[in-house]
Amino acid sequence: MLRYKGVLWLKGSERKVIFQGVHQLMGSDLGPKWAPGEAKVSKMVFIGIDLPKDILLQGLEGCLA
Repeated sequence: MLRYKGVLWLKGSERKVIFQGVHQLMGSDLGPKWAPGEAKVSKMVFIGIDLPKDILLQGLEGCLA
């Protein structure tokens, strides 16, 4: 994996979590509050070569609350 970034919704949090990384270095910061009426969803983008889609989806689905 070369690069990854996203906006995450963590259950119980009023603020967005901004997540990003390069290779094995990663970090997160609290972003702005969710706007009234805004859909609280997580969105991630992964950039790499021959990424194993099935394995990535399985790992992400295991994180759902």
